[in-house]
Amino acid sequence: MKRIHRARRLHAALALALGILTALATPLAQAADWQVSVGGGDRSSINKVGFGVVWDPHAPLWQGQVWQLRLLHEAQLAYWDVPRASDTFEIGYSPMFRLQRGTLSTGNWVPFIEASIGVRLISNTRLSESRTMSTAFQFSDTLGVGVQFGNKARSTVGLRYQHLSNAGIKHPNPGINFTQIYYQQSF
Repeated sequence: MKRIHRARRLHAALALALGILTALATPLAQAADWQVSVGGGDRSSINKVGFGVVWDPHAPLWQGQVWQLRLLHEAQLAYWDVPRASDTFEIGYSPMFRLQRGTLSTGNWVPFIEASIGVRLISNTRLSESRTMSTAFQFSDTLGVGVQFGNKARSTVGLRYQHLSNAGIKHPNPGINFTQIYYQQSF
């Protein structure tokens, strides 16, 4: 019975997130990319699904002959399925530095590496009966690899490692690590 309620909450959270993103899609479609991610945590069998809006100013911070460095801005909303405690929502912002080979105008295949230190708020700090994150405020350290592809490199797939922790603001500070895959679409 608990699994049925958990599945219903997950479906309700996904429907709410999709509804919000759809309502925002029309005015932001030309200015932002849309992202969906899924991943698993290394503690308490926690899984998460996320939705994001990514702003790309389309001007590199640095341009070399082969490589360029870009700064993207990501806003994220995620749902954590926490088996031994209350499910959790996460909202946050990350400035993402992306070092990519080539430019979006030079090809349809643009590999990259990316890194970020962002901030998150989580709705529930308890991960299990015996484990807590102590604070709702968390830092998000992210490392990733991926590739942009397709017509004008408008599609992106990537793999990320994300570490959430309160950086010792309050103890205990166990942190949690997620391995995530994501898809992003430019309009």
